[in-house]
Amino acid sequence: MRKAAFSVAIAFVAMLIGAGSAGAKAGHATRSAHGLGVLIPKHKGERLPTRGGTADSLNWSGYAVTPSASNVTAVSSTFTVPSAGLVPPGFAATWTGIGGYNTSDLIQAGTAEQSAPDNPVLGPQYYAWYELLPASETQLTGCTGDANCTVTPGDNVSVKISQVSGNTWSISMTDAGKWSWSKDVSYASSESSAEWILEAPTLVAQTTIAPVGTVHFGPTSTYTAGGTTHTIAQGDPTEIFLSPGVVNEATPSALASDGQSFNDCAYAQSCAAP
Repeated sequence: MRKAAFSVAIAFVAMLIGAGSAGAKAGHATRSAHGLGVLIPKHKGERLPTRGGTADSLNWSGYAVTPSASNVTAVSSTFTVPSAGLVPPGFAATWTGIGGYNTSDLIQAGTAEQSAPDNPVLGPQYYAWYELLPASETQLTGCTGDANCTVTPGDNVSVKISQVSGNTWSISMTDAGKWSWSKDVSYASSESSAEWILEAPTLVAQTTIAPVGTVHFGPTSTYTAGGTTHTIAQGDPTEIFLSPGVVNEATPSALASDGQSFNDCAYAQSCAAP
């Protein structure tokens, strides 16, 4: 995650995880230098479902769709930035992206929530970012309306990633009533999947997710394939559980009746739909 916010915590994470924790189970999936990465299956070498079903992961929780007839050329999401509690201390990222479910490429954008800050006096920290694996994440700056692109819990954030042409992609993000940002980037994407995710980043080992409570995705969670925009529900989605051990760290709810909204609950064995 952020160059200051996440890389600084390496020693802390080692203490936090411990030799016997889930971090020892982390696989060798592609990830950025600062923590965000592709889905890491709970069991190394596990074959992930591509049409419906469920998947257990060491770092992701949420939903993914993997169209078979055409490639993903756009994804969108709206979500409410959660508040990161202090116990247990940890890291979280809320995002949407293309690729990374069963491939090594991933273009993604969202917000970070961390309860293990560089300086404990400052308390939890929040910021917006985008990332093109295998490069590290880039924290947003220069937003219209707020040059610092300030993010606070309770903000309503919208993210859209769309193909302009070939390897040119547009990434845009809006924090409702506060700021907006957009950028065109060059990236060779597999266009293989779309996802809406609450993630526990990986540093020197797999981190513990921050206690963010219930994270709400929606009302807009769509993807475009074959020139047609679909809801998550229309994509025969796979439900992903953040499950590094016996107890889930994050559990997605069922999709709401609109086929686009869902909750993702940290440290809860069940999660009610919105």
